[in-house]
Amino acid sequence: MRQEVPHHAMRSRDEEWKALLDEFSPPRPSGSLATEEMWKLISAASKNPVLRSLYPAASMWSLTFSESESIEDINDALPAISTANGEYRVLSWPYPKEICLFLTSDPAEAVEFTAEWVESRKADKPGRN
Repeated sequence: MRQEVPHHAMRSRDEEWKALLDEFSPPRPSGSLATEEMWKLISAASKNPVLRSLYPAASMWSLTFSESESIEDINDALPAISTANGEYRVLSWPYPKEICLFLTSDPAEAVEFTAEWVESRKADKPGRN
C-alpha cells in the first residue's frame, strides 16, 4: 500500500528512494505517468551504491540526484537520467552546449555511467585523496 506524504514534509534520502520505488513499481494505475521505463531506471539506480547515497527526485521522465540532504537544498550540478521511447540519456546539468553525455537502451548502463561520473567528480574535488 502506498503512503501519501505531504509535499511540504521533509523526507530523508532513504525515505525518498522508498517513495520513488513505491510510486513507480508495478502495478501502476491506468494513465499513470509512472512508466515501465522509469520503473526500470529507478530500480537500477536504487541498487547502485553511489547513486543510492544521493538524494533522488523524479519529474517528467527524468531522475535527478543531489548531494543535498533535501530536495529543497539542491544547488549542485550532477547529471540527470532521462528516459523516452526505450532510450536512456544521461544529461548534464546545468545544460551546456553538450547536453547529452551518454545514450543507451539499457538503464543499467545509464546508471553505471552516471555513477562513474559522480565518482570522478568527487575525486576531482580539492581535499580528496
